[in-house]
Amino acid sequence: MVVSLVKANPALAPLFLFAGAGCFAAVSYPLYLLKTHPEILVDRKNNPTPWNRVQQHQNIKFINAKPEFYEARKNLQRPAY
Repeated sequence: MVVSLVKANPALAPLFLFAGAGCFAAVSYPLYLLKTHPEILVDRKNNPTPWNRVQQHQNIKFINAKPEFYEARKNLQRPAY
């Protein structure tokens, strides 16, 4: 159905291409966040507090504007409450 529509109207090909790429990005980015970010909980039974595994010098952000900040925290002691 889509192929016949694109064959009849070739100007619609970029529309379907970019719409498909947008749908792929809309699905893949949240899956990436679920996989890599420890503050997002999916499974509470195996590890109920995944944020406790993050070290003080570890960067979990998508964009790191100041990498020297995390390097300066590398030798700090973890606070005990």
